[in-house]
Amino acid sequence: DSIINKKTSTVTAKYNLHKKDGILTILTNSSAFAPHYEFINGQTATVYAALDLCRVCDLILFVIDGDQLDPKDNIIGMDIGENTSTSSNKTHKWDHLISARGDRILAAVKAQGLPTPITVVAKTVREELDHNTIKTGKSVRRSALKRHQELKKFASRFATTEFGANNDKVIEVDLTILDNEDNIMEESEEINTVSSPMLSSAALIRSLCTISANAPKWVSEAHRPYIVSDNFLYDKNSQQLALTGYIRGQVPWCVNSLVHIPNLGTFACQNVRKEVPLHLHRCLSNAISSVTLESDGMKRESLELFATPDALEGEQNLVGFDEVLEDGEEHKALTRPAGWSDYQSSWLDAVDDLEDADNGELARELNQRKAPDSLGGDMDLDDDILPEEREALVELRRKNHKEELTFPDEVNVTEDGNARDRFARYRALKSFRKSSWDPKESLPDSYGSIYHFKSFKSTQRNVKAHAEDIAKAGSNAQGFFWGATPMHTMKMVDDNDQDEDLLEGCAPTGSYVTIIVQNVSQKVISRISEKGIISAVGLLSHENKASVLQMGLSNSTSCDQSMDIPVKSKDILTFRCGWRTWKNRPVFSQHNLNSDKHKFERFLPLNGAHFAASVFGPITYTPCPVLVFRELTDSNIKFVAHGSILTADADRIVVKRIVLTGFPVRVHKRTSTVKYMFHNPDDVRWFKPAGLTTKHGLIGHIIESVGEHGTMKCLFNAPIKQHDTVCLSLYKRIYPKFANTLPSSNDSLTVKSAIIKDSL
Repeated sequence: DSIINKKTSTVTAKYNLHKKDGILTILTNSSAFAPHYEFINGQTATVYAALDLCRVCDLILFVIDGDQLDPKDNIIGMDIGENTSTSSNKTHKWDHLISARGDRILAAVKAQGLPTPITVVAKTVREELDHNTIKTGKSVRRSALKRHQELKKFASRFATTEFGANNDKVIEVDLTILDNEDNIMEESEEINTVSSPMLSSAALIRSLCTISANAPKWVSEAHRPYIVSDNFLYDKNSQQLALTGYIRGQVPWCVNSLVHIPNLGTFACQNVRKEVPLHLHRCLSNAISSVTLESDGMKRESLELFATPDALEGEQNLVGFDEVLEDGEEHKALTRPAGWSDYQSSWLDAVDDLEDADNGELARELNQRKAPDSLGGDMDLDDDILPEEREALVELRRKNHKEELTFPDEVNVTEDGNARDRFARYRALKSFRKSSWDPKESLPDSYGSIYHFKSFKSTQRNVKAHAEDIAKAGSNAQGFFWGATPMHTMKMVDDNDQDEDLLEGCAPTGSYVTIIVQNVSQKVISRISEKGIISAVGLLSHENKASVLQMGLSNSTSCDQSMDIPVKSKDILTFRCGWRTWKNRPVFSQHNLNSDKHKFERFLPLNGAHFAASVFGPITYTPCPVLVFRELTDSNIKFVAHGSILTADADRIVVKRIVLTGFPVRVHKRTSTVKYMFHNPDDVRWFKPAGLTTKHGLIGHIIESVGEHGTMKCLFNAPIKQHDTVCLSLYKRIYPKFANTLPSSNDSLTVKSAIIKDSL
């Protein structure tokens, strides 16, 4: 009915439907969030901007240009009379309307989760009769009608295939009609979005107001309030960022919760100020007084993403581990090296009986960080290397990937190498499923700066239950509250629940407010453009703590299948997890439901296989979609996998398996002489306690070493055949890594925070 705000990136309009007012904000993919990605590749920016747009919208329009011509057609307009040249394959006749960039955007937004989709077929060219051609007016109209029917069938089939049978609505819009105020008033008010053959742009807007629209399911059902700014203002003197817009979501906005702004990071909220909505600004600008909610720093969580516990002082980085001590009993801190289990640290008790008591010197020495050169690790494709070296590494990776598919986990021992030294960190397991493995044993230094949960599901359940109570209290108040529960609503609450005011410091959903975010540096604000818009979301408890996220992923047909370079574990990948984005080195593994150990995958599984990924990142509660991208050398991206968050568990054990193989050279019933597994007798004696298996399903063990060249005599549970292969499996636990090499200085936590926080 009227436009109340018009910017380069948004258009906000007011409409009156059945005597109810409403606000409709129109965003476009090229103007809403795309200006924030001007510094990266154009195709990459388009995909990222579309993902940002879909998570804040309630209704999304996929517009198809019905007048776009196929570039492969060299001859146009050869319809003479009733003889119309048509393609024999009508399925591929209109495929040029969906470009390759459109396919990439569609695959990404579908993996993230779509709001209510609407397919729009737009007419952009006005048809006029050319008197210089040999066509008659009747044949032109017949040809245009036939083309229109085929185009509509294609759009309907496209909507059904991509969005499902329940979201197959197609609207046809004629953009060549020039609407004015008189034409809009003369149009019929009973407009059906499906039955109308052609709608004008103004009629389309009015029709959209009658459609029931919902945000993506993971956004609408989540317990996080969010805001889409109509405008934002940055004060460089006070380093404050002011966001003005409507509070959206099911839960009221709490002024004491942390605020996450995509592309900027996580910040503290200073205050929330009530504003007059734009469509009421003229009549109520002086009637409504400004009301401000100030935040309480004592009730706000820390902005530190990583934990910095002092092991010598008994500090812990644990969540949910409640210890109940008896009266008068003091908590005795155990000084032990980082990563030592309770069994290993119990040997340190003997130090107290010595004359020279240890005051923590042993722990300080063993906890000392190693230098970057001593950390080891092979050169990978993410390092700054020469093009020739990179090409050699690419060829080596392709070769290793092919060998891994043919001979999984098999490793050869060189003749001049010692297996006992090369595989000193590996161990043998009698049963992969039943053998015990202490999850706290020999943890790396990086695990000392992340948070560990006793039960992530229990913590998530409690946090969501508290958010649901706040949402229920806000619903009972019907939005008539500001910073506290109304008196008439408090009478309805039981006496036992009156000790805590759930709506303290909360602003109701749907209110028009200005949120002041503090401590936003000029370096951070320079990442975004003034031409775009900003979205912000309120975080729940513990969501600004770093841990090991476990993700369930798959490489389905919607992902890029043209993997020129195989994706390897611990490659630097970009993760879009809900509202947050960061880069890190994940570890791929199988997801076993009947075991506490999960087999490590060297390369990302392809062809739709489901797998798990363990990666350092900020804690996020489920449900939450995950999209994984890989950046190429030309600043382009590959969509490699998608899935969802499983849990945040640093105790999940991912073990790498290697298989040493040997071949029977002499067989006598159940005994066999095996060669080529080892090349010296010391290795045979070192691995003698380990069990053996064969590819035909036999189980055995090493009896003794024979000779001086690594030959050994083995015994099996059944007669072995000459063409069988003897295998010895060894296992080692694998941990995810950060996206850079940890320095030896005390600035490691700052560097790790920059990896995640600066890329959000």
